[in-house]
Amino acid sequence: MEKLYRFNGIALHLECVPLQASLSFLIFILLSITGQAQVNSYAKVTAINVSSGKSVLSIANVNQTYHTFMPGEQVLVIQMQDNVISGTANNSSFGLLTAIGKAGQYEEATISAIAPSTAAPTSITLTGTLTNTYAIGSNSSVQVVSFTKLSTTNYTTSTNITAVPWSGSLGRGGVVAFQVPGTLTLKNSISADGQGFAGGAKSANYANGCEPTVYITSSTNYGAKGEGIYLINTTSNPTYVRGRARVVTGGGGGSSLVAGGAGGSNYSAGGDGGPGGIWLTADCTGSGNASGGLGGVALSTYSALGTRIFMGGGGGGGNGNSGQTAGGNGGGIIIIKAGTLTTSCSSSSISISANGSDAGASGDDGAGGAGAAGTILLQVGTYSVPAGCPLNIQANGGNGGSSNGWFNLGSGGGGGGQGAVLFSGATLPTSHISTTTTPGSGGQNGAFIGTSASNGAGGNTSGVIVGIGMVLPVQLVYFAVENKNNDAVLNWTSEDESNVTYHVQRSTDGINFTTIGSVTGTGNGSYSFTDANPESGRNYYRLEMAGNISSKTSLSSIVTFNLSDLVKVLAAYPNPAHDHFYIRVSGNNNNKTHVVAITDLTGQLIYTTSGKPANSIITVTPDRPLKPGLYMFKVTTDGSEQSGKLMIQ
Repeated sequence: MEKLYRFNGIALHLECVPLQASLSFLIFILLSITGQAQVNSYAKVTAINVSSGKSVLSIANVNQTYHTFMPGEQVLVIQMQDNVISGTANNSSFGLLTAIGKAGQYEEATISAIAPSTAAPTSITLTGTLTNTYAIGSNSSVQVVSFTKLSTTNYTTSTNITAVPWSGSLGRGGVVAFQVPGTLTLKNSISADGQGFAGGAKSANYANGCEPTVYITSSTNYGAKGEGIYLINTTSNPTYVRGRARVVTGGGGGSSLVAGGAGGSNYSAGGDGGPGGIWLTADCTGSGNASGGLGGVALSTYSALGTRIFMGGGGGGGNGNSGQTAGGNGGGIIIIKAGTLTTSCSSSSISISANGSDAGASGDDGAGGAGAAGTILLQVGTYSVPAGCPLNIQANGGNGGSSNGWFNLGSGGGGGGQGAVLFSGATLPTSHISTTTTPGSGGQNGAFIGTSASNGAGGNTSGVIVGIGMVLPVQLVYFAVENKNNDAVLNWTSEDESNVTYHVQRSTDGINFTTIGSVTGTGNGSYSFTDANPESGRNYYRLEMAGNISSKTSLSSIVTFNLSDLVKVLAAYPNPAHDHFYIRVSGNNNNKTHVVAITDLTGQLIYTTSGKPANSIITVTPDRPLKPGLYMFKVTTDGSEQSGKLMIQ
């Protein structure tokens, strides 16, 4: 076997060496040479085709400095940006979001072949077809990242691990993704701070008057918008680059007369930039004259299910002619999969962070907006963090830059939105672990004004979400558990191949799982398993799905079962849905009338219907199209209630 890693352009070859020894030795070399290391390979995906039942990725702008794409290894395919803006006119509606499109979709896959060579690849063939469909175009971008396996058993870090920063022009970077089948011991920190979408450039000059109505422009007299999940094509859309309006998650730039740039967004919205200053007869602080950038829009509706993952949006650039500053970068993405995670340190603490960057303070002029935090996904079976070495997990928005001016009363930049921290377990790990997602603060408006630009939105820790499963190579259309005579009956439907084995796992704490049985895939897609001896109290179930490659396994989301509960969590399918969806009910209730109510997240009733199931299935077709977003649904039967979540696209 031959494995190639590179460091600073130097090729390292190991031939005829066992896999585990090669991996350990090469990672040791990589991490020992620098005080901070990258462990991933990256490439922009330029086309996706299917040949002989396998997805073929055409790739460009390949970065294999720290890892090499190899057959048999796993990768992540991620839709980084998509054509998702609604308004495109020069007004305050520019850059808003009505539908998420493909943005943020991601999945795990395995490499079958690479052509023409691993040293200079232009295409990657996967072992099967991708579950999701992806958009590639002038306003969309997709990248493929190695899901690097640091060891075949246990692994201990020897230096900090970070990402190759995102490059919008190259369409790749900004992601740290690795896995350890056994115990991962962190002796060092993992960071994607400021490695996400880039902040907008500062203006080159400014006009003497307020410019509250310049939302889009190509003129360098206005601060540039930060990068976000919509890809601005500077050739076909040059006027989209600068001006007050946000571009979905990218903060808007400061308009004329020393206005501040806005904060980027992710899970929560970014803060607006300061309004601008006072000059002769122009007063941008007056009603209707505010010229600061508009903050990026929140993606909480789409992050909450864990089926999408986003980098933090960049902050908008500040306005001025001498002391203005650029916007801060957003945080990147961190994905870690491990059997057990622990820490080891002699002092201080260990961190896993994807924070947004602060914007720099300005002189007399407008300051830049801050970058939003990115996203952290932890698919870990067990956490075992000692008291002497606590773990800090952070996805915090950056702080907007402050203006030190007094003559022109320059304005501060808006605070960055908070990111998301997603845990695959059903409960939040807290023993010697702190998890924070906080919005950034707005910068000060001038040295003597006493006001500030807007903070990023959202309450502290609102971006911390539990119960998330990795998006799977095997697509589960439906997975739920029901009570039949006090037996826990699991039913699932998938789009699989006959060589898939489903290992049914049970837990009493949502973290430590034991396999209680297995089901062999037949290719027909519908399966059932009965646990005749559930534990008293609450039980957690998940599926571990294994293919014909022994190291290729993936986990489903978690469903719960409680013998004493009248209220159980239902699953709708397909989820996300479009104009209708289905709910499977217990066979004992098949002849009873069920009332289904759909509400938004504020509890407002959107739609209700009633009727009897057909073959244990309730079909729900609202009388009018539902707006894209996250909804709750409740099914009531003979006084008992069951509830669940539903995403509409």
